[in-house]
Amino acid sequence: MSVCEAATPGGARVSRIQVVASDGVRVPVWLQGPERGPTVVLVHGFPDDHTVWNPVADLLATEFRVASFDVRGSGQADRPRRVVAYRLDQLAADLERVVDAVSPGRPVHVVAHDWGSVQAWHAITRPGASARLASLTSISGGCLDHVPSWVAARVKDGPTGWRALGSMWKSPFYMGLLQVPGLGQLVCRSGLVDFAIRWSERFVQPSNSAQLADQRALVNAAAVRIYAANLLPRLLRPRPLPTDVPVNVLVPRRDVFVTAATATVSMAWAKHLTIQTIPGGHWVAVQRPSDVAGCVRTFVRDIDHGVIAATQVGKATR
Repeated sequence: MSVCEAATPGGARVSRIQVVASDGVRVPVWLQGPERGPTVVLVHGFPDDHTVWNPVADLLATEFRVASFDVRGSGQADRPRRVVAYRLDQLAADLERVVDAVSPGRPVHVVAHDWGSVQAWHAITRPGASARLASLTSISGGCLDHVPSWVAARVKDGPTGWRALGSMWKSPFYMGLLQVPGLGQLVCRSGLVDFAIRWSERFVQPSNSAQLADQRALVNAAAVRIYAANLLPRLLRPRPLPTDVPVNVLVPRRDVFVTAATATVSMAWAKHLTIQTIPGGHWVAVQRPSDVAGCVRTFVRDIDHGVIAATQVGKATR
């Protein structure tokens, strides 16, 4: 495992290591913050890379050891061509390799966004997850295996449930488009996805000057295979499992891509789950990093100080 060091514009020391996944894919990991104390692992979604977390990482690194990495298919990670290489079992295994590399002797706290949340949820429902994963802060994502059960429950709710289902119309529209093999990459390379991202920013007032990187979908088009690899297989043949890992779901008020209903489909499957509504849009980590960092900091402290325990069954708050 190679290690190199650099510095952020603010002068903080950042080291870079390379983790090799179980199938040989190389995944780069960036580390900053004190070496002692809790470790926080940041997992990005599509079409981002690890840099989407930079504003949050800089804030958390004053107190925690912070690791962020490029998910396969994006950034500086390898880009396998086979769709099966992006299945959730493999992505969860990648996360476990990163955790073993950055914190071999102590469970880590995971903070995940979008498809990063989907793979993190998959990881925390795997057997023995609580031995390595101390908590999950989930932003704009949920467990695909839990969606069919949630939909069935909403249908039984009658008109109220149908309204909840109707609010999710955007998700199947764009996800269905991106999951068609070949078409997803074509849409990314055409500039349509990046245009939609820029359009969504019009509805959000950022709290700082940080900006989303341009042409991320164009650059990270290989990672769109995550849709084809997982959407239909997981929704048509779900394997829903509960989790003992405490979860805090952050719901941005102005997320035009993932609704609150979509982000909270897994709440019935977590033994301890809290839900917080926060300002910002889908890319709240860039738009309002201090809000995200504050929620993470409080949650991690509560977990490590025993205020929140995984044995608190059924405690869901809004």
